[in-house]
Amino acid sequence: LSSSAPAGGRVGKRCSGRCRWCAISTALSCLVIMGLILKVYWVFFLYARKYQWGYFVECTLNAGHIGPSCPPTSWNVPPSGCEALSGDSQPLLMLTADGLSTPEAQSMFTRVLSEAAANHAGSLGEERSTSGDVSTHLPRMGTHGVVYICDANYYARLLDPDNFIDCMTYCGYRRDELMALGATHMACVLLDLAARADETNRSVASVSLLPFFSSSSASDFNYTDTDIASLLESASGVFVEGGESLPLLKSLRRPLQLAVKGSGHSPSFGDLLRSRVRSRNLAFIGVSAGSVVAGETVSVALFGSDRGADELGWNFTALQLVPGCAFFPHFLPEDEAWVQKYAHKLRNGLSVGDKLCPDCGVMALLQCQPWGFEQASGASLSRLDYLCAS
Repeated sequence: LSSSAPAGGRVGKRCSGRCRWCAISTALSCLVIMGLILKVYWVFFLYARKYQWGYFVECTLNAGHIGPSCPPTSWNVPPSGCEALSGDSQPLLMLTADGLSTPEAQSMFTRVLSEAAANHAGSLGEERSTSGDVSTHLPRMGTHGVVYICDANYYARLLDPDNFIDCMTYCGYRRDELMALGATHMACVLLDLAARADETNRSVASVSLLPFFSSSSASDFNYTDTDIASLLESASGVFVEGGESLPLLKSLRRPLQLAVKGSGHSPSFGDLLRSRVRSRNLAFIGVSAGSVVAGETVSVALFGSDRGADELGWNFTALQLVPGCAFFPHFLPEDEAWVQKYAHKLRNGLSVGDKLCPDCGVMALLQCQPWGFEQASGASLSRLDYLCAS
């Protein structure tokens, strides 16, 4: 027995050594895997908040296992999707249900913004300014500046404060996110005058309480209509946040209080935005409600509620960045019957608040599947395309 004890001890030491090496090897493997994940998703990890974490789980951890496969063309009306504008009239457009929730979506944002910036610089030539009016409080937008519209989120938060972040905080998160993806600056804007005054007052009172990693400041949202028009003029992109579609459209329609010579009509923000987007020197990025307003009509939002319809006079004509197309964000297969019925009403003049649109189509915007134009140099796209996660 005494002679076997040392042998047992040596075996135990060898086992213990192997176990330590196994533990170290496993730990190193885990660190490598975590490093690769962080390399791909670091922007989302830093800036995702509240319901966006659900999007991350759905788009990343369960990619390919939740909902229809990509592209979900069989759910569209017609299945082939909406027709694009021809040639160089195609706008630089990116529509999503859930924001920049995948690496593919983030890359698409960078590419679309960069192309718009190049076109904007070309349209202004050497006179292009890379700043706002330096004689005022306007921020320097840079060559890849973005105007951020928070109206839809503002009204959604009034209805559901537990699931929607206030605009001041959201502004900081989005600014950090978009600047990490190539934007040179992001100006935060509320178009609704009452909402702007409310958020500005709240911002001044609470800016010192914001998280240390938020880049919001008390000057955010504190712009006049003239300021907002100037910011849009110098920007290369507009990012329209999600929330309530109908109040958002009302804000986009409101004539801006600008100094207009004579008795000329003062344009709305939507008017100014539409002209730039159609000229392909302003990229449009929409999230949920921000995607809905890009289409022919926002009546698709009645799927959830008609709240806000009275204030629009039951006239649901949207920005028409993609004429003849309505967008249905957060689509699920069980919504197919409603979409088919809705498309039939649009095409036969039976949709309340919409004009007869015999050629109108409806396109599904699913989670994790952004959709839009990406026209490569010299290429010609005839349709809008989905960007599927890899």
